[in-house]
Amino acid sequence: SAQVYTLAPHPDGSLLASCDFAGIVHIWDLRAGAKIHSFSGHSGKILSSQFNPDGYRLATGSDDHTVRIWDLRRRCADYTLPAHSSLISDLRFLNEEILGTCAFDGTLSLWNCRDFKPLRTVAAHDGKTMSIDFFSSSSSSFSVVSAGFDRTLKLWTSSSTSKSI
Repeated sequence: SAQVYTLAPHPDGSLLASCDFAGIVHIWDLRAGAKIHSFSGHSGKILSSQFNPDGYRLATGSDDHTVRIWDLRRRCADYTLPAHSSLISDLRFLNEEILGTCAFDGTLSLWNCRDFKPLRTVAAHDGKTMSIDFFSSSSSSFSVVSAGFDRTLKLWTSSSTSKSI
């Protein structure tokens, strides 16, 4: 078996996704202590993963430059996003509506979770964008923070202004 690189706990704590360097996702039932399903489809190492807030979908990012959206109920890949021109270093769901991804191509992208079409892509850092996360200041606005290999953190508001911090 391949080395596990990333883990994603299910929002209700009952499941865990383990993702490996062979491009395989394993879904574990934590109560039973058993693997209940595996997904394959990435042609490279899986480097990031997260369940969406309702727990029905899992997003995975790979060094094959794609993000895959797995449907746990139907047990298949719903979407394959040609997300970036380099490996996907991190991804996060803001909520049921927005997924954020970042990559070694220096960009971060926001995706509409209804159809997984891109909402916006931003040249975030000089060099690799290593990490992305969200926080909300109200129900109608949010901010994205990104960390780059260029030793900077950048704050992006939902009004699309950026600041290095």
